[in-house]
Amino acid sequence: MNQQVTLAQMLGAFEAAGMRTTRPRRAMAEQLAAWCAAEKEFSSEDLWHAVQEKAPWVGRATAYRTVQLLQNLGFLDRVTFADGTERYHVVAIGDQHHHHLTCEVCHRIVPVDACIAPAAFEAMARQSGFAISGHRLEIFGRCPDCQTL
Repeated sequence: MNQQVTLAQMLGAFEAAGMRTTRPRRAMAEQLAAWCAAEKEFSSEDLWHAVQEKAPWVGRATAYRTVQLLQNLGFLDRVTFADGTERYHVVAIGDQHHHHLTCEVCHRIVPVDACIAPAAFEAMARQSGFAISGHRLEIFGRCPDCQTL
């Protein structure tokens, strides 16, 4: 499901958004491009620790702000677990809409293409008076490996 996201694409997005490509942003984008290739999920804290190994001048707040920025630019997809913790994974801009199954035990994330039928959203909008602009659906449970625990 995940297309390869390159360092150049992320740096280009910073420029297109009118932001400078600072050394900390470049270091984080390099790490995220590597994690994208490995299809690795991560937390903001994971990113900060990984970048600290190569670029110790990068502050924790900068890492958290950069994660938020890249999520707003469409490069990161956030997954919220039943316990309230959040993890991210890199996605190509324009990747097809999807949701996640998340394991409550090991935090494994499995993307799924299933979604709520458009008619259900139309009914919700009519009943509530809301102009619905989007949604997020997180499904929790235990993965096959954790069911035996």
